[in-house]
Amino acid sequence: MPAAPGEPAAPGVHAVPGENSAPAEPSEPIPAAPRAYQPAAHRPRLRRHTIAAGIVAAYLLAAVVAVIAHSSWGLPLWLALHLLVLGAATNAVFVWSWHFAEALLHARPASQRPGYLRLAVLNAGIAAVLAGVSASSGGLAVAGAALVITAVTWLIAGLARLAHGSVLAGRLREVVWYYLAAGVALALGAALGGLLATNVVSSARLDTALRLAHAHLNLLGWLGLAILGTEFMLWPAVLRTRMADDAPQWARRVLVVTVAGLTAAAGGLLATAYVSAARWVAAAGMLTYAAGVAGSLVPAVREMRVRPPRSAAAWALLAGNAWLLAGICADVAALSAGPGLADRLLAGSLVPILALGVVAQILTGALTFLLPVVAGGGPAGNRRLTAVLERGWPARAAATNAGVLLLALPAGGAPRLAGWLLALAGLGPFPFLVVAALARRPRCG
Repeated sequence: MPAAPGEPAAPGVHAVPGENSAPAEPSEPIPAAPRAYQPAAHRPRLRRHTIAAGIVAAYLLAAVVAVIAHSSWGLPLWLALHLLVLGAATNAVFVWSWHFAEALLHARPASQRPGYLRLAVLNAGIAAVLAGVSASSGGLAVAGAALVITAVTWLIAGLARLAHGSVLAGRLREVVWYYLAAGVALALGAALGGLLATNVVSSARLDTALRLAHAHLNLLGWLGLAILGTEFMLWPAVLRTRMADDAPQWARRVLVVTVAGLTAAAGGLLATAYVSAARWVAAAGMLTYAAGVAGSLVPAVREMRVRPPRSAAAWALLAGNAWLLAGICADVAALSAGPGLADRLLAGSLVPILALGVVAQILTGALTFLLPVVAGGGPAGNRRLTAVLERGWPARAAATNAGVLLLALPAGGAPRLAGWLLALAGLGPFPFLVVAALARRPRCG
């Protein structure tokens, strides 16, 4: 059954606008772009994505400013990291997970009001967390963490209702379960973060264990699982090619393996506060998680062999996944040596690798593809917005990855400063490009 303009495409319709799009194929869809002439009933979705893109761009810009302040005046790197991960990336996952769930489950688009309210609760919580930790106010930070947990629990409940009520789910319906598992990881990670913010933990070993578990649940659970699930449908769409026939089977396997690995890793990390040998459980868990990530690349490589990556979005996703595997391998080695080394690696190398190399690159790559699809208003608008978002992308990609490489090295001083400058040069322009692209989107009246 063909999709109406602005609605999710039916199975077998690969609704990617643009004259270079692949023909109709048995691949899960990226919902079609809204048309400027579409009826008013279809405009709220475009408005939601426009608002969300503005929020993400604002957090990205704030993160850029925080990194500059870190390099120039020693502002804690914690703030920049959380502006990117908790601010920009989390808002993007909140909006796009619901968007994709509606498409994959073939659900009738619901009222936009609950989504706006969820974003309001989420961002109130983020603001409280950032302000509370920055001002050393444990109570405010805990209240913020509680709001974040409330928002993500609300999202989980909504996604579960969608999944339960779906009778026409598509081939990649398992992706919704990635979002559900990711939401649980965020709720647990936020709870640990709230506990850390109270400064009531007197044991250094317990503090390290909590911090490591918090980072793994948020970076590799909340964002990692959401990224892995989304890429099963996003990667072939970005390449404009057919989804591999066995992608749904791999999606199911990878979900089980990565969730099991993350559970073992988080449990092992918490146990290291009391049993040193638990580090082997954590390392084995992350090795299992790495196996899941590698499994997710099996259909991706097949798709890439059919049509190699050529666009800014494709290269950003490819580089982000390469850094994800590199970061996990380094993490496994450090965890095997003990939580102390893992904690130092997290602060020194893993944060740049996962935050900049993985999260920032995949976020910017995904938005480079998705914003024109939902806001372009058709093939001509898609090309126009894509051209804006891709300005100077080869140089920006080279600078970003060179910067991440320098930051990942165990060196300080000039090399580390050069790494931050290169990463800023590569990623810093993107929020401005988003604003420029949104300014050029078609007006729907």
